[in-house]
Amino acid sequence: MGNNLLEIFNHERKGLDHPLHSFHAYPCKFPAFIPREIIKRYANKGDVICDPFVGSGTTLLEATLLGYSSIGNDINPLSCLLSKVKGKPLDKKLLNKIDILLTYLLEHYKKTDVVKEYYYKSIEHWFQENVVRELSFLKENILRIKERDLRDLLLIVLSSIIVKVSNQESDTRYVAIEKRLKDYETIKMFIEKAEEIKRAHLDFFEKTKNKKIDVKILQLDSRNLSAIKDDFVDIIITSPPYANTYDYYLYHKHRKYWLDMDIKFAQLNEIGSRREFSSLKESPKKWEEDIKKCLLEMRRIIREHKNIFIIIGDSVINKKIIKMDEIIKRLSGEIGLKYIDGVSVPLSRHSRAFNPSFASALEKKEHLILLKK
Repeated sequence: MGNNLLEIFNHERKGLDHPLHSFHAYPCKFPAFIPREIIKRYANKGDVICDPFVGSGTTLLEATLLGYSSIGNDINPLSCLLSKVKGKPLDKKLLNKIDILLTYLLEHYKKTDVVKEYYYKSIEHWFQENVVRELSFLKENILRIKERDLRDLLLIVLSSIIVKVSNQESDTRYVAIEKRLKDYETIKMFIEKAEEIKRAHLDFFEKTKNKKIDVKILQLDSRNLSAIKDDFVDIIITSPPYANTYDYYLYHKHRKYWLDMDIKFAQLNEIGSRREFSSLKESPKKWEEDIKKCLLEMRRIIREHKNIFIIIGDSVINKKIIKMDEIIKRLSGEIGLKYIDGVSVPLSRHSRAFNPSFASALEKKEHLILLKK
């Protein structure tokens, strides 16, 4: 069994990932080849795949491409929207309507006299005035679209350019720098990304058009997956946040403002955030309590004798390394899950960390763990 897991962990093949995987920046997402190989090797016809920490929708996209229905959950509303857009195929007729919007944008951008501008605290610090006008113009026209699936797709296109046109240095550096974007540059960037996602989704549609697939997205706390019935899913493939590593709410903050999403809820309820363990100085016991609740929910929703795959990396809390494979093994035993196997590789192998020093410090490892109910 160990050799099989190690093969999965080391299976990376260049050029196999669907372009939708890389369309929208999302730090710390796990490699697509991991869920792809797990599903190929372990899933049976008709199985339902579940990811309780769906993040950028990697597991859902791979499940859809391989013909399986899936359930994705995340506390982050941006994750839910992105995962829906990436995991749910749209037909050609709907996708072709993107061209109508882009033509309208080109014809009316400079003719528009009044544009509603969106403001929030410190927006002048993070966005140039011309960028605010252009983002506002784009948002107003997207929100006029009646078809929800198309509207959601184009909101994700808008989200994909927010950091690039803001003064935020990058998706992993929350500091302001001067970018000096010219007029119309934001509009042009949106149009290019919209054309890119249309091409990717047309390919997605062709690859999935004859498959009966249901993709369900939930926005719940992973410690309480109340909307999923007992013994409902067949395979869980997930990667919980790496403790004390990242603040998802912070680096997606501007995207959420522009998409009218709640920021505080995710901020206050994120599991394992740097805010929780570095700023609020929580102890490692808090992480154990949270992940144990998540494991209990996984045990509840998965069918008897079915598999749970967890990808998780070691962390440092209060200057001490936390060996996550040991914690998962101990906690799973406490709640009645069987620890079947686990393999580990240096954390730098899959480039999960946004900060190179994170992976190398104290020889941290990333683990692929197989549990069974």
